[in-house]
Amino acid sequence: MIKPEALFAPRSGRSSLDQPLQHLMACHRRIEERLDTMERAAAHLEDLREEALQAFSSAFQFMDTSGVLHTADEEESLFPRLRPLLEQGERTYLAGLEHDHTEAHRMYTSLKSLIASPEQTEEWRAQVRGVVERLTALYRRHIASEDDALQTYAEQHLGPEVLAEIATEMKRRRK
Repeated sequence: MIKPEALFAPRSGRSSLDQPLQHLMACHRRIEERLDTMERAAAHLEDLREEALQAFSSAFQFMDTSGVLHTADEEESLFPRLRPLLEQGERTYLAGLEHDHTEAHRMYTSLKSLIASPEQTEEWRAQVRGVVERLTALYRRHIASEDDALQTYAEQHLGPEVLAEIATEMKRRRK
């Protein structure tokens, strides 16, 4: 029997909240690992059902804690400081990121409801695979964009003092 951790174990390293931009990018890698886990789990709902459900549960634990904190770090600490320093098109870009967060949360909530459903038919497995496919596509596009444009905007516009304030807020959020 294949152990779930062999199929679904995360691979990323640690990051420091003292470097908030690097921490956010490292968190993207950890989110991507959970997306990979969910894709593999969705593909094995029939042949490795219990292991797949355990993998979903593990991914959900991360998303419900670190994933929620990551979104709060961006929406409550980074975006508000960055927004006034950006041009109109760049502010529109930030609004698009916030929309992505809302849409991803909606899909994620739907996926959690599906996984919790006692009815686990082929139709159910197809629904799960569909939601996972849409969720992972949205997240991957979103993360790639943030890794490129958002990171660049933040590096260009936010000085050490502002980054220290963001780091303080991120640490406070985790206590």
